[in-house]
Amino acid sequence: MSKLNLNIEPTQFKNIVVGVDESEQGYFALANAIHQAQEDDSNLIIASVLEMGDLSTIDALHLDFIKEKRAEIEANLADYKAYAEAQGAKHVTTIFADGPKAGEALLQSVVPKVNADLIIVGAHSRDGFWESLGSQAAYIARHAKISSMVARRSN
Repeated sequence: MSKLNLNIEPTQFKNIVVGVDESEQGYFALANAIHQAQEDDSNLIIASVLEMGDLSTIDALHLDFIKEKRAEIEANLADYKAYAEAQGAKHVTTIFADGPKAGEALLQSVVPKVNADLIIVGAHSRDGFWESLGSQAAYIARHAKISSMVARRSN
């Protein structure tokens, strides 16, 4: 007789954070987050981060550059929210954060603020704010105190 306890129910998440950027893997993370939010009828919080650590010293000191990047990210967040709602997600909000690195900002600022119980990020993004699986997604997978999913779209 097996010792497996097969009476365990999967978690029904209440507050799902998805970290997005302008990359195919970021979009794939968003698609997975929308699906999970619909499955669990949960709140979907779409988050994007301005990684201050990736800015040159000159860019970081120019307020106009920072304002421009922030406006670009906030416009993208509005597009992501509209897309999620068009796909059937019901309880969608967005949040902007900044910090030295995206993973740290998501885990230290966003997750506690929204009381998240699941965080979803893309595996890597060559064109976006996050560098590679070896950095921000791996950081989240290792350090999150909540369930995490690294969404990877295989080609």
